Amino acid sequence: MDKSNSVTTSWDKNAQEWIRVIDADLIPSRKFTNPAILDAVEGLDAKKMLDLGCGEGWLTREVSGMGKKVVGIDASAALLNNARTKGPESYYCLRYEDVVAGQAIPEAPYGTIICNFCLYDKDSLTPLLQKLGAFLDEKGQVLIQTLHPFFLIQQGLPYQSQWLRDSWKGLPGNFTHGHSWYARTLEDWVSTIGKAGMRITQLTEVVNDDQRPISLLLILEA
Repeated sequence: MDKSNSVTTSWDKNAQEWIRVIDADLIPSRKFTNPAILDAVEGLDAKKMLDLGCGEGWLTREVSGMGKKVVGIDASAALLNNARTKGPESYYCLRYEDVVAGQAIPEAPYGTIICNFCLYDKDSLTPLLQKLGAFLDEKGQVLIQTLHPFFLIQQGLPYQSQWLRDSWKGLPGNFTHGHSWYARTLEDWVSTIGKAGMRITQLTEVVNDDQRPISLLLILEA
């Protein structure tokens, strides 16, 4: 199965429902994960940032509101069309596969590249991170927020990296055509990042009101 293509297809088919859910703030975990990524961004010195996998652009707009120059890229034209109606920020339609294949990211270099819940694949993550390094300035960083590996235990699954079938499972909304995504253990994240020639300079575990971990924040440097 062409997993990369199924991701783009899934997001295109669910774009309007996703926009509705985000605009109505219907995902409870965002109460914790949104402030976490914004706090991390504010703690970085970079003045120019890239929101990789920006979707409908909520994070791009928030970062722009901090007074930083920010560009958003995404593979879904439908989501980008919506983003362009909500603010003056620059958006480009670009797939991760294009970046891995050598296509340049517009308006580079960047001080920070943000990847907020947008890294789904198993084998392409290492080459993607390797390519992103070329679009960072000399002291550039990659900021990743991803689902905490504790999710696997919560779902009664073995604690091992594995493909999961439905990306929309558990989210509010009438989503269809769920795509597969690769859930990683913490050890797998650390190993994959190392293979890409990067190192973790900061690791933060985001917890909810019950003090259960819900996301993982990673700051990387080449």
